[in-house]
Amino acid sequence: MSYQRPYEVPERKNAKDPLYYEMGSSVLKNNLGITDPQKAAEEETIGFIQAQVIFTGKLTKKTKFDEKYIRSIHRTALGHLYPFAGNYRDVDLSKAGHHFLPCVFIPRGMIYLELEFLSKLPSDYEDVKKLIEDIAIVHCELIHIHPFREGNGRTARIFADLMANRAGYPSLELDKFRMNNYPQYIEALNKGDDKDYSAMTEIIGKLFPAS
Repeated sequence: MSYQRPYEVPERKNAKDPLYYEMGSSVLKNNLGITDPQKAAEEETIGFIQAQVIFTGKLTKKTKFDEKYIRSIHRTALGHLYPFAGNYRDVDLSKAGHHFLPCVFIPRGMIYLELEFLSKLPSDYEDVKKLIEDIAIVHCELIHIHPFREGNGRTARIFADLMANRAGYPSLELDKFRMNNYPQYIEALNKGDDKDYSAMTEIIGKLFPAS
């Protein structure tokens, strides 16, 4: 069975990844000239905390979830640090032998995410199980696309919280779950790459007090 998305082309070779770092450092070039990885990580964490507070405070039942909204979360979190914040990556990435979606397909992938999933999300859910399934699917699909150079997981987890919040539920604390259950979380994402959302649905379900 093929798990290829409509926006993907098979057997594409990975393009050369022209990464640029601060001189003599493993830190990506940034607006603050930071070369210490720990300091960069602290700035990222602060940015995402602030972004979640801002977006949660502005959230209403009428808030429109689309690809621009997701980019705005990323830009708000990392705009003070990275010049690429809010923009789709233009390099191909891999981690631990796993190759993420080639960058040439990202714009199409995000439009697909919006048209096939985000635009069909209701503001209110009569069945919490449907909300759990929708969060799991969107989370897996967004991680699969991996649209940004840095901060994809954190952006996706904030968006999962906002999906729950808009439907009237508290935040999921998916970051905390990932920290304490990393292998299980990664396994669920890997299954999501093959459009099997069952493991992520199970995880999200455990984080809902009403489920």
